[in-house]
Amino acid sequence: MKAGEIIRIIVLSIIGAVLMFLVQPWVYQNRLIRITDVPRIEAWVSNYYIPGATVVFVVSVVATLLWYVMAAQAKVNTAGDTFRWQVIWWLFLLFPILSICVAIGFFGGSQDALLSLTGFLVFDGIFWLFWLPTATSSPASLMYIPPGSFTIRRVIGF
Repeated sequence: MKAGEIIRIIVLSIIGAVLMFLVQPWVYQNRLIRITDVPRIEAWVSNYYIPGATVVFVVSVVATLLWYVMAAQAKVNTAGDTFRWQVIWWLFLLFPILSICVAIGFFGGSQDALLSLTGFLVFDGIFWLFWLPTATSSPASLMYIPPGSFTIRRVIGF
């Protein structure tokens, strides 16, 4: 495990937390996204958005950390080994996807917010908290397993 990889995961997780728990609630509370079927936006944010976002955040970060720890210990010798790790990465991606379904199912609370809430949670949970850390911080033997990781690493310079 390299320090730079771990630091990237931590920094991206902190930025994701700021987005999920400060910026996006502010967007709803200041009515930048209009929700008309909820009498009090502040109550909806605290009773529905925050618990749902917490579920997605925790599951996405745990999936990322599990991927990283397992990938750091992986022994890759053949193309078959690489294919198996691709399957494992896609299986780990299912955890954030399922957490978004749980968050929307149990903590939606508003039909007006459904589209924006889904968009925010997909961006946060799948893109920001799972894909980006795994694409930029997967250990050397599996660094190109996440889709698009070759391109993102070339652009960023990792």
